[in-house]
Order: sequence, then C-alpha cells, then structure tokens
Amino acid sequence: MIESPFTTRNLARLIARNRNNDSSNTKADHESAASEILKKINAGTVFLNAIERFELNNKTVLTYTTEDAKVASRLIIRNLELNARIKQPNRSEIISALISSLQDGTPYSANKYDIKSFYESINRAAILTMLEDDSLCSLKTLNLIKNLFQALETENIKGLPRGLDISAYLSEIYLRHFDTKLRRLEFVNFYARFVDDIIILTSNNKAKEITSYVKEFLSDDLTLHDNGKRSNIEIGKSETQTQDTPQKEKFELLNYLGYEFKIFNTYLPSKDFRVKRKVEIEISTNKIKKIKSRLFSSILSYCSSKKTPGDFTLLEKRLKTLTGNYEINASGSNVIIKTGIYFNYHHRTQKKNCRLAELDRTFQRALFSKTHPLFKKISSALMLNEKRKLSGFSFLNGYNNIIYYSFSYKELTQIRMHWNK
Repeated sequence: MIESPFTTRNLARLIARNRNNDSSNTKADHESAASEILKKINAGTVFLNAIERFELNNKTVLTYTTEDAKVASRLIIRNLELNARIKQPNRSEIISALISSLQDGTPYSANKYDIKSFYESINRAAILTMLEDDSLCSLKTLNLIKNLFQALETENIKGLPRGLDISAYLSEIYLRHFDTKLRRLEFVNFYARFVDDIIILTSNNKAKEITSYVKEFLSDDLTLHDNGKRSNIEIGKSETQTQDTPQKEKFELLNYLGYEFKIFNTYLPSKDFRVKRKVEIEISTNKIKKIKSRLFSSILSYCSSKKTPGDFTLLEKRLKTLTGNYEINASGSNVIIKTGIYFNYHHRTQKKNCRLAELDRTFQRALFSKTHPLFKKISSALMLNEKRKLSGFSFLNGYNNIIYYSFSYKELTQIRMHWNK
C-alpha cells in the first residue's frame, strides 16, 4: 500500500506548505509543530474542538480553526490521492470532452441531472465501509478519518461538510461505483459528473431508460432534483447546408457547468476527415448574472464607504479579479490553479457581439450614464478621475489578452468579502 507516512518529517513538510506565506518559520519550528500534531493524531484528538461553522447562502459551511486539523486533513487527502487514486474532476477537461461529443452529427439525447443537497445527504458510515472493503487506505488513515467523523458527529453535522477540502475527495469515493456503472451501460455515449452535476449523452430512444438507471444506481441516501435543474434535450441528425437549399439553422440549448451550448442541426464548414456538427459555446446567463452581481456589489460598496485611497484600491483589486486572471494555490498543496475570466471560460466561441462585450457596455453605462436610475446614482457618487481609471477595466480585454494580476491569500479574502452574501 502506497501512503504518505505518519512521521514528524512528513508532517513538517505539510506544515511548511500550509505556512507558505510566512517566511519567518524555520525547519525547527516546523518539526516542533509536527511533533505536537503527531501526538494528537495518535491520541485521536487532532480534530477535537478544531471546527467552526458559519452560514453562507443558506448553507452550513465549516472551516478548520487549528493548523493541526488542516495538516491532518491534508495528510488524509494525500493518502487518498496516492493509494485510492482519487483526484478531483477537472472542469476544463470535462467541457472539452463534452464539446467533442456534442459535435457528433448523429441523433442523440443530452440528459442533465443534479443531486439534491449532495454533501449533506452523503452517508459517512457507507464511506468508511467502502474505504475498508476496497482497501483504499491504511488503518492509520482510516482511523484518522473516523476521528474527523466523530468530531462532525459531536457538532451535529450531517453528511460531508461544505467548506472542508476533504469532503470533495470523500464524495468521489462515495460515488465511484455509481460513475462506473453508468459509464458501462452499452447505450451511454458520454458520461461526466462534476460534484453533483451529471451529464449523459445517449441515443434518443433511451432518454427515459437512462433516468431509471440513474435513480437505480444512486445511493438510497441521495435523490435527484425533479424540476428546474433536470433537463432532457433531443438532438436530431445534422444536415449539410448548401447554397442550393438554404434553410434556417435550428438549434437546441444546453446549460452545463457555467456554459451555454447552442447545438445546431447543421455541420461546421470543415476539411477535416471527421465532419463535425456546429456547436457554439457561450458563458451561461446565470454566470453572467453572478458576475454582474459581484460587479455592482463592488462598486456600491465603494460608493457607500468613506472613499479613502485604500477603499478605492480595494475596488480596483475587485475589478481586477472580475475582469482579469490570477493564480491561487490549491489548499494545503503546491498545486497552482489558474483562474479568472479567461481560464474559467476559455472554451467559449469567440464572437464580436458576445456576453463579455455586453458586460463591458453595462459597466461603462454604470460609470457614465445620466439617465438610468441606478447607474446615475453610481456615476454621481464617483469623481471624474475615478471613473476614468475604472473605465480602463474590460472583461473582453481581460479575456482576449489573458491579462494577469497577482494577489496574496489575504488580499483575495478581502476582495471576495460580501460577494456571496
């Protein structure tokens, strides 16, 4: 069994990663802290009184309050990655594969499902059974997970807690057999799941059948949303459009993982061996609404502040994160994640009249409009030199030129404050 060892030396490495913004720590400091954490792990108390809860978007979210708990959690994740070979689904890879499948010219059905109260409904006892029966971790790691679950039980937390990075890994273990069973169905042409969002492509006459299988394979503790978040779209056979037989292009809309897919009944003009169905990709309207909400929240926050130079600098930083790109460290690791307006939506089809251009126009109107009630209020609250500085930010420019900015973890925490409330 391949696992990251429960040793002072190994824990010291994890502590060094956890303290990556504090250069004042020495190797001796790390080893001293690691020794204390190892004692708590062996005593089964590392997660005791180390969890805090708060409410976010009407959901209970947890965070670790001690470095000991963060490091112990990272050790569990590391061992699940090594031995159970559990990794987080890659959104970009899923979208890339989905686009390729959507471009198939034959008829198919796109079936989308969403699991209700996903994290809260997961059976922790079932996870422990899977880990043990499938030998996905050592006894030491299993006991450490049990210690975490006992702490959650004490706090009366159901399922897997939102906010703790370990929940994403344990949820993948919980659904690994579900994923395998659906992929192995003969009539499934494409299957992907990103956390609780499921997309399956089948032949048109199997739409009802696949829904029955999804419900059958899903754990008794989990249920699907019946309305709103579930959809079934039937796509007909593509046709070659010629100058002799011009016709209006028909299309169907599919929304998945922040993208809107416009699936046409015609082929793309192409000289490739494989002729592809025309599919256009755009940022979904829900994501655009979310970006607008954060944009206006940022501007209005400044307008209602004391308008100190620090307040304006914070507004600029917020606009940089919305219109630009930056890097963040994955929790407790050295993995760098690229994020921002380009990296979150780089699969979109580039067009002149697009939703990013619409965002830019809305932003400029908010700065300079003298007629719109809300925009007029914003414009009058800003000085002319401030409006000129802010008008230099552009969603389209940040996307097309992949403009980069750099932020510390502390800065990002301040930037994101109030955005999700």
